[in-house]
Amino acid sequence: MQGRMWRKAGLYINTVKYLRPTQIAGQLTKPLKGKAGLKGRKRVKNCIRQNIRTWITELDGNSEFLSRFDPDELLHNRVTLLNETHELDLKTWQAEALPLWRFNLHYLEYCICLGEQFREKNEIRYYRSFRKIVLSWIKANPEGVGDSWHPYTISLRIPNLFVCLELFQEPLEKDRLFREQVMGNIYRQYCILLRRKENWLLGNHYLENLKTILLCSLVFGEENVYEKHIRLFQRELREQILADGMHFELSPMYHKIILEDVVRVAFWLRQAGKGEYLGLLPTLQRMADAGLSLEKGMGKTPLFNDSGDNVAKPIQALLEASERLFGIQAKEKASLDFSGYYKLYGKGTALLFDAGKIGPDYMPGHGHCDCLSFELSLNGRPLFVNGGTFQYQGRERNYFRSAKAHNTVEIGEHQQSECWGEHRVARRIHGIRVRAAGERIVGEYQNYLGESHRRRISLDKKQMTVWDLAGGRKGVTVHSYLHIAPGFCTFLSGRKIGIADEEGRLVCAITPMQCDFQIHDSGELAYYAPEFGLLKQGRCVEFCWKADGKQHGYAVVFEDAGAQTYSKRSGLSY
Repeated sequence: MQGRMWRKAGLYINTVKYLRPTQIAGQLTKPLKGKAGLKGRKRVKNCIRQNIRTWITELDGNSEFLSRFDPDELLHNRVTLLNETHELDLKTWQAEALPLWRFNLHYLEYCICLGEQFREKNEIRYYRSFRKIVLSWIKANPEGVGDSWHPYTISLRIPNLFVCLELFQEPLEKDRLFREQVMGNIYRQYCILLRRKENWLLGNHYLENLKTILLCSLVFGEENVYEKHIRLFQRELREQILADGMHFELSPMYHKIILEDVVRVAFWLRQAGKGEYLGLLPTLQRMADAGLSLEKGMGKTPLFNDSGDNVAKPIQALLEASERLFGIQAKEKASLDFSGYYKLYGKGTALLFDAGKIGPDYMPGHGHCDCLSFELSLNGRPLFVNGGTFQYQGRERNYFRSAKAHNTVEIGEHQQSECWGEHRVARRIHGIRVRAAGERIVGEYQNYLGESHRRRISLDKKQMTVWDLAGGRKGVTVHSYLHIAPGFCTFLSGRKIGIADEEGRLVCAITPMQCDFQIHDSGELAYYAPEFGLLKQGRCVEFCWKADGKQHGYAVVFEDAGAQTYSKRSGLSY
């Protein structure tokens, strides 16, 4: 009992010591901010001082984005978010669901699909459904507390409401009382957000707060609020966007979310005649370059740190919006040295390698134990993948943040960093170094216990080779994981592991080098979550050896499509 208490105390100490003073002060004053409301401000303000268009074709009208929501479900008071469906209780707006799902419920983002259906079909039932949802939300959430009034949900909900008001502009002209009611409620949300900016957390949450405050300050003509918060927004961009264009939390998904924020803020500022939008364009260029570099040839959002495919807008939509609105054409980079992401290409293969930190020192909550991991896609189809995220709350959270869920190494049972809770990290990975040249990348680090791992990975037209040298106590068991995406089957031919697609065509053959191996096609090691809330079964090859100061690894030879065919009956000769 006493040992557990000391361990818990150690976790807190080694977590808190990285926080910034403003975060600690914010945590102490957070309870007071939770009670802060509209003191010193008008309770209702529904007049628009400046019309700001918020709907962007490439983003809000994107078919992949809209397909996440079912408008017919919404017409019948049901909603599917993050692959989970619940009845929409219009009286209480309560749901027996995890906090992340409840947050998404209060974003009201799904109402955009009703607006798009109205725009396309001109059927009034979609407007009536939107009106019913919004009025019920206002009635059921009057207090300014709880998930519905969290600063982050406010920050995402307000822009979504403005997009919907633009899509439903025609019926709203005849329904001005409802429109004024919505605008008055938006102003109330904005006033509360001004008092509850998330300086106890910072990072992407704080930037979302600032983004929405800027929009409201323009719409409601509050120049003093604008002047203060545009400076804060610019300062945060300097802090959060690395020199290579990557968002500093090092999550490909959150990078796209913040990229969208910068696109939208620049779009709003230009309409308002604010010259500050020009200063955002170099940042937008770097972020677009990084986004293209991460995802080119991968076929999906790369699953490093907290990432998934049904949250952020697709990268192609973001790049198209950036080009149309601001003339920005993304340029690919082979390496993002400040964030630690590197790219290799073979014949039909694209490989993304991670040799970065777990995240910014004072905010690593979205970090995973994925250093020296990689993902590889073949002709745009994911083949070797990391596990993903699945959810922020729940028993699987620890697994998906662990080294086991990534294509990297675990020394003994030790993780790279002490991830705990939902978004906390105590002692961390350190001593990261990387060299990239031509077809080869060499990276190394020390885990939080000082044990070292060095990996050399190379990719040419036909073959990928991975060599690992793991330090630590001699004789300790070292595990290396290679996760295979669903849709592929594995088979053995001697000590070679073949991988074939659904048609039985041989995709590649894996040869273990100086190590034993085991194939997992069920259980935790086979988990794969390409989207939040979606759990699939893939396969995992687990290589293992005893630490002996020597290199161990595996080679993967890629076959030309259709060159050989595997059948369970005949097997395959090499």
